[in-house]
Amino acid sequence: MKTYCIFAKPDDSAATSAVFVPDGFCWAGFALTGLWALWNRMWIVAALVIAVMLLAGLLSAELQFAVSLGLSLVLGVFASELRHWSLARRGFAEIGTSHGDTAEEAELRFYAQSSPRALRIPKLAQVTAMDHEPLGLFGAKS
Repeated sequence: MKTYCIFAKPDDSAATSAVFVPDGFCWAGFALTGLWALWNRMWIVAALVIAVMLLAGLLSAELQFAVSLGLSLVLGVFASELRHWSLARRGFAEIGTSHGDTAEEAELRFYAQSSPRALRIPKLAQVTAMDHEPLGLFGAKS
């Protein structure tokens, strides 16, 4: 089971903009480095990764490989911390943690354990009996 840190905007009363960030090694960050950072809107991290890769292009082939592998390992290991930092810069705050095998399971557990009052989730309107049949498909009232 993975641990997920949950981030949301402070002004988002219903936590609809919540982002679930898994802890642990990130294989996508390791394999795709700069593309992964761009996909997660981590502009500063992506710019630094691309700059290091461009500078590594000036080195010999063996050093290029070593720098590329090292950068991939650093990004794979520290991916969650970099996402935490990037989300904090964008105004998100950590609102809790959750556990689950997938992000969906962690999300379900988090919202099931959180009280609606704590999240300030608005209640849905109660459905009342209709005074007419919808579209007249269910027979006339007697």
